[in-house]
Amino acid sequence: MKRIVGGIVVLALAAVVIFRIVQASAPVEATLDVPEIRQETGIPVEVATATVGPLEVRRPFTGQVRGIRSATVRARTEDQILEIPVRVGTRVSEGEVVLRQSSQGSQASVRQAEAAHAQASRTVERLRPLHEQGAISTQDWDNALTALSVAEANLEAARRAIVLTSPIDGVVTDILETPGSFPGGGDPLMRISDLSRVQVLLGVSPGQRQELAVGQHALVTGRAAQGRVTRIALQADPDSRLIEVEVTFPGTSVGDTTPAMVPGTLATVEIVVGARDSTLQVPAAALQDGGVWVVDAEGVAHERTVRVGLRGNGSVEILEGLDNGERVVTAGASLLSDGVRTRVVGG
Repeated sequence: MKRIVGGIVVLALAAVVIFRIVQASAPVEATLDVPEIRQETGIPVEVATATVGPLEVRRPFTGQVRGIRSATVRARTEDQILEIPVRVGTRVSEGEVVLRQSSQGSQASVRQAEAAHAQASRTVERLRPLHEQGAISTQDWDNALTALSVAEANLEAARRAIVLTSPIDGVVTDILETPGSFPGGGDPLMRISDLSRVQVLLGVSPGQRQELAVGQHALVTGRAAQGRVTRIALQADPDSRLIEVEVTFPGTSVGDTTPAMVPGTLATVEIVVGARDSTLQVPAAALQDGGVWVVDAEGVAHERTVRVGLRGNGSVEILEGLDNGERVVTAGASLLSDGVRTRVVGG
């Protein structure tokens, strides 16, 4: 038995020795380095094609909406508010009654002014035929006319103190008091805006201002309104250091009491700072330090210097250095070197 076990052990050792000899004599495969692997399989990249088409570059800004004109109706007395015959959204004309106040003192003033006006009118009517006949002096007639003018002015002032009218044509945008309340003299009661045109006031930095010019087209995000830049301030605000830019849009039409843009709210405006009807362009991601990587028909990458124009909205205008239809790398350019093989995996 010992001889049998010993023979088995000897045979096992011999098999191991033979296996090691065969393994050592087998040819060794050459190991490739990273550049050789990349050259053989290609560096993965995403590409886009340079195309010719329209290009419009917009810059978004956010500002406050206001009417082309605005007015605030203020209390002239401390009388109780008797009636507000309008509501928010009502379109009013200049001189139209928008609020009435009432108190015993104010009513007495109105009645007194009415009485004085009536007396001055009777005096003028009584003296008129005498003046025409030359029976009174010119001085007496002039005095009577002057007294009537003063009485009319006093009556108007007495009435306007408690019967408030709109100072402009516009839309009631805010009512600050309710009937029955007692405002203080000079308190704001109502705001009225002329919404035939509306404006959005923007605050831009000096760098942003360089792209802007009076007359540029503008659009309101989420709305169909189209307008223009109508004013750019020549001096920055001393507190915010921002430059005020005014953009004007068409407002509500007659009969439309719901403004497209509500005064006092914020609106995002996109100003068209540049536009081309037809130009060569590539995605902005293709631009790398003033140049692009071009992939030729054989998949080989070449670095190309280009001259660019408009930039924005995800695209770049190419003025020189690239032809229509060429493929440019938009992702994976950091691993490229001139003449290296690529493998397009997307785009």
